Amino acid sequence: MALFNQLYQIKGLHAEKVRKLTELLSCRNIDVFYISIVLGLWQNLSANVDNDSKIEPAKIDPEQMIRYGREIEYFYELVMLNDKKGSVSLKERINKAFRIRGTEAAGPDEERFTQIMLGGLDFFYDSIVENTNSKEDIFNNICELIQTYLVAYPEME
Repeated sequence: MALFNQLYQIKGLHAEKVRKLTELLSCRNIDVFYISIVLGLWQNLSANVDNDSKIEPAKIDPEQMIRYGREIEYFYELVMLNDKKGSVSLKERINKAFRIRGTEAAGPDEERFTQIMLGGLDFFYDSIVENTNSKEDIFNNICELIQTYLVAYPEME
């Protein structure tokens, strides 16, 4: 897929959120990317790309995108299969997930994938970082987020 075998940039205010999360959680940009996709799917969220060129983009190197390509493709497939806003019929969603991905026709779908990831990023940031004054607050916010997820999906316990 063209989107996932090259430098991936998260722009504008979302880049600042990625940097803050990686700093607080001692993780990588790709980790925030993964978690954001899951949260965007779980919460059925999306956000538009912020193209503020004054803010340095948060980058995921092509090597990481290629190394984790199969996992990213799996997330892409999940997004396309679950995105009833972009495609109403199951057949159309299946086509987007498995048949037209990686082609020029997949451009809008790749944009939709990014929007869902960004919506999840906003939720992730707000859930972990907002209203925190200490590392203990961050830890408690993480625990609360996990507990909320487990309540929604008890089979995961």
